[in-house]
Amino acid sequence: MPVIYLIRHGQASFGAENYDALSDHGWEQSRVLGRHLREQNLGVPRVLCGAMRRHRETAEAALQALNLPVEWHTDGGFNEYDHQSLMRVHWPESQDRDALARWMSEQPRPRRAFQARFEEALRRWQRGGDDYPETWPAFRERVLASLYSLANGLESGDSALVFTSGGAISVAIQHLLELDDEALITFNRGLVNTSVTRLLVNTGRLRLATLNEHLHLSGDLLTYR
Repeated sequence: MPVIYLIRHGQASFGAENYDALSDHGWEQSRVLGRHLREQNLGVPRVLCGAMRRHRETAEAALQALNLPVEWHTDGGFNEYDHQSLMRVHWPESQDRDALARWMSEQPRPRRAFQARFEEALRRWQRGGDDYPETWPAFRERVLASLYSLANGLESGDSALVFTSGGAISVAIQHLLELDDEALITFNRGLVNTSVTRLLVNTGRLRLATLNEHLHLSGDLLTYR
C-alpha cells in the first residue's frame, strides 16, 4: 500500500522575535530524522511541504540528510492554524512582548502556564466566533482536503513525505479515529518535534498505522514545542 509520512516540523524558536524559524535544536532534529528515514525503504518519495518557514527548513535539513534533492511541492493546506490570532482574541495582553515576558517570569512553571493559556485559546476557537481569520471547521476542511488529494494521487508502492505542523497532524488523527474536538488539543500537546505519523492508503481511503514515532530522538533533542 502507499504510505504517507506526516512529519511534524523541528523545534521552532519559542520566545524569539521570529517563532517560525527553526532553533539550532530544530535543525539538528531534522538532520537526525533524515538519517533515520534512510532505513525506511522510501524509494523516491513524493515530497510535500506546508508554506511556513519551519516546514521548509525541516524539509531542507531532512532531505539533505536523506541524500535526496532538496525539492518539494508546496501545499498551504498543510499549514498550521494561526496561533497568534487565537491568542490575540483570547488573551490580548500576550501580544505585548514585554508584558508577556513579565508574566512568564512570574510563573513557577512558565512553559506549562503558557501551554494552559494556549489550550484555553484553542477551545475558544473551536467553540466558534467571527473574530478569527480562519474558523475551526475551515481549518479542518482544508487540511483534510489536501490530505485526501495527496492520497488519491498515490499508486501502489508510492510513499510521500509531508512536512507540516502538530495541529494539521492532530486533525488527521482526530478524523481517522473519529474523535471529538478535544482530541486536537490532546494530540497536539504530545506530538514530538520531527515525529512521524504514518498513514496507509487503500484506494483513496486512509488508515492510521503509527502515531508520533520518535525513536530517532533522545536526550535534549526530544522536544514538544
